[in-house]
Amino acid sequence: MTTHPRPSGAPDPDAPRPAPPAEGGEPACLLHRVCPACGRLAEDPSPYHCAHCGTELPE
Repeated sequence: MTTHPRPSGAPDPDAPRPAPPAEGGEPACLLHRVCPACGRLAEDPSPYHCAHCGTELPE
């Protein structure tokens, strides 16, 4: 069997492939924790009022 040299810059088919990038970001379920008045994210998982501006948060 004859092997041909790879062209310069061609990927090595035997080289390990990098893992796909991890999905990131905050899940959409945190939307109820965003203050509609000032846009801050509440640290409390079940907030009633914004700790920064005092606005009542929707349920």
